[in-house]
Amino acid sequence: MTQRRIYSLTAGFTLFGFAVLAVVWFYLCNRFFVLYYHEQIQLFRFDGMYFRTYLDRPGGLAGYMGSFLTQFYVYPVAGALLIAGVLSAAVLLFYAVCRSCGNMGQMFFIPFVPAVLLMMSFGNIHFDMSAAVGLLLMLIAFRGYLSLPLPIRYGAGVALFAVLYFVVGGNALLLTVMVIIHELTQKKKDRQQNRQGIFLYLLLLSFWSALLPCLAWRLIYTVSAVEAFFALTPANFLFPTLTHQALWLSLPVLYLVWRLIASRTEQWCFSTWKGIVFNCFAVLLITVSGAYLANDSKAETLNRMVFDVQRGNWESVMSLGRTYPGSNRLACYLTNIALAETGQMPYNMFRYRQVGVAGLFLDWQLNYFSLWYSGEVYYRLGIIAEAEHCAFEALVSSPKEPNAATLRRLVVTNIVRRDPATVDKYLRYFDRSLAYRKWAKQQRTYLAMAMADTTFHHPDAPASYRGSDFFITCQQPDYSLLMLLESNPKHRLAFEYLMAYYMLQKDIEMVKWCMDSFFGNFDYQGIPAHYEEALMVYQNAVQASDELFTQYPVSQTTRDRFDRYAQAFKVAQGNKRNFEQLKKQFGNTYWYYVHFVEPSNLKKKDEQNRY
Repeated sequence: MTQRRIYSLTAGFTLFGFAVLAVVWFYLCNRFFVLYYHEQIQLFRFDGMYFRTYLDRPGGLAGYMGSFLTQFYVYPVAGALLIAGVLSAAVLLFYAVCRSCGNMGQMFFIPFVPAVLLMMSFGNIHFDMSAAVGLLLMLIAFRGYLSLPLPIRYGAGVALFAVLYFVVGGNALLLTVMVIIHELTQKKKDRQQNRQGIFLYLLLLSFWSALLPCLAWRLIYTVSAVEAFFALTPANFLFPTLTHQALWLSLPVLYLVWRLIASRTEQWCFSTWKGIVFNCFAVLLITVSGAYLANDSKAETLNRMVFDVQRGNWESVMSLGRTYPGSNRLACYLTNIALAETGQMPYNMFRYRQVGVAGLFLDWQLNYFSLWYSGEVYYRLGIIAEAEHCAFEALVSSPKEPNAATLRRLVVTNIVRRDPATVDKYLRYFDRSLAYRKWAKQQRTYLAMAMADTTFHHPDAPASYRGSDFFITCQQPDYSLLMLLESNPKHRLAFEYLMAYYMLQKDIEMVKWCMDSFFGNFDYQGIPAHYEEALMVYQNAVQASDELFTQYPVSQTTRDRFDRYAQAFKVAQGNKRNFEQLKKQFGNTYWYYVHFVEPSNLKKKDEQNRY
């Protein structure tokens, strides 16, 4: 077996191993952060109007192809396989480009470098399949360009750029750079034969590469100048990273390096097996390092919590919330929703990390994430009108297009509100989709049942509660909860949220008032543990007599535990070791929260990385 044959087989097996690692990494480590998020942030539809929306900007065809592929992320295994296929295609295409100027046997790790950077880029939610498709199409076009003989290349390069610009946007500029590198690094003999023609051609191509985007910006597209020139490239990304920039730069830089050293590699005296070991180790090292550096376990956990909240997997949400590192307010917010839905908020809330009322309600911010997540608590409380409002605001502020997540919420809320015209409007989106047609058909059945029976309850929606007309005061959510309770005195979830709000504010007077006003409306079997703890704080703060325990019979167990806590608190003052013992024994109590958790400071710190 020849040396080239051995290197080719080894490169093939290495590529297979790389693809397997990519599938495992995306499925196990990025299933929710990448696959679930990108599938939910769009809704691919098979209709002419949807297709035309992509044609109003440069690179629209690549964007359409990327969105088409992204819809299959709804099946996580298919999504992981698709991305692995794109990464493998990047390796093969760049390998083919480099092989056109010399055998890559001894350096077959080079094409894996852009693929690893592409893999790392996919690990960022601001990078989608459209940008990857743009790069692949650019490489295909460049490989086709290299296969043409010299006289034809001159005209083909100019024409190819014109076509590619409308297909892949700013990635066409990368084609121009690759062409310039190729023509200027031709063999000295070939370059000297037609030196003036080559320089004239490259000058014309460079001028055309600047002129066409400018003309398209002025005459065709209604986009910014930056997007007209750099669509689908890091220069036009919302939040470009060093990895994104390195990916785009790696293609011309590595190609230039290979062009300069390709003729010398045949002279290198490496044994076959040493070359194989070196290349395989290099691929393994950059792949593992790239996966490690790009892996964002916190973001994956948060997106999994969002996924589980949407599907009512409350135990999973609480488990993830307990182990989530740090004091992220969104993690706390989702955990509290799960606690409330399972009836555990009055009993176990302080067994989980709390950051004050910032983890109970989110601020109203004019961006997609804030608007979408803010509506979740109103949806669970049965304030359907406000849940619909939040979903609609999120829909119109979506960073990409009308998407599956918000449209599904709008369908359900309008079925609950018995608004058939609005439901039908939103369901038409899903009728033209691949993954949600069956779901849309089921929703039409629910709509028919809701219109025929006023007592019908949508099986996927929480109970709806009606109240007097009022505005949702996002800065003071307790007012909304109070009005909801006044109209629905038996609304247990609203009562528990109101109690949690006052407890997290450390407003012990309002905790007592809330107990006096509403606690008797519910059939609790005894006083919940955290409410007993709050009553002990109230009794100690206002020096209330033991008559308080006649009105609210706090268990002797809680009273004895409070005495032990008070004693441990005195002992722990200024003593780190005793404080650790105090935290270990009483860190899951409301008393510990009152003394040692400062909500305002935690909120300010967490605001630096807003959900």
